[in-house]
Amino acid sequence: MILDDDPVILDLLRTVLTDAGHTTLIASRLDAVPIGATADLVIIDLIPLKHYRRDAAVEWVTSVRSRFSGAPLFVVTAHAPAVAEPDRLGADAILSKPFDVEELLAKVDELLGLDPDHMRNTP
Repeated sequence: MILDDDPVILDLLRTVLTDAGHTTLIASRLDAVPIGATADLVIIDLIPLKHYRRDAAVEWVTSVRSRFSGAPLFVVTAHAPAVAEPDRLGADAILSKPFDVEELLAKVDELLGLDPDHMRNTP
């Protein structure tokens, strides 16, 4: 599951993850996710925050986590203060935008408990 309010980032993440062999569901808002949808991993931006506030970020992460209980939560954000305090945010992992695709894929594999080269195309 990918939640981001930027359509370019949504498309990029979907393409990168699909090319790496993952099935994806994308949405620009949490309320746009179909009822009953499940996920093995949730990648989110801090969508409600135009300016970083820890309390609002924690509230957002908590609301997404409650919707997808049991799935690891991976925050990908441009909010530098969030990246600087990952333990206080309540996410399982955090990565700053712009991000390195290989770093993103390595973190996805780690969170899913997969071998890093499980489905990657090799030259």
